[in-house]
Amino acid sequence: MSDARFPGAPQRPQPHVQPQAQSKAGVKAGTDCPICGRPTEPATRPFCSKRCADIDLSRWLGGVYRIEGPESPATPGGSDADERS
Repeated sequence: MSDARFPGAPQRPQPHVQPQAQSKAGVKAGTDCPICGRPTEPATRPFCSKRCADIDLSRWLGGVYRIEGPESPATPGGSDADERS
């Protein structure tokens, strides 16, 4: 077989791609709520309900979850280096 744009050129094999399975609600199968493990709902994705979304928000606001960053060096007197002239 050859490509219609390039007659006589060998055709490259096409990669075989599996279609993703979907549940009745149209959400990809295998996506579970990170709080309770139930299947997610499109309106509250990635959670299954507003309740689980609120639980997750509460955990962020309460400091249960945090993203570590580089530690900033403590400055004496609490002033920034830019303010010293």
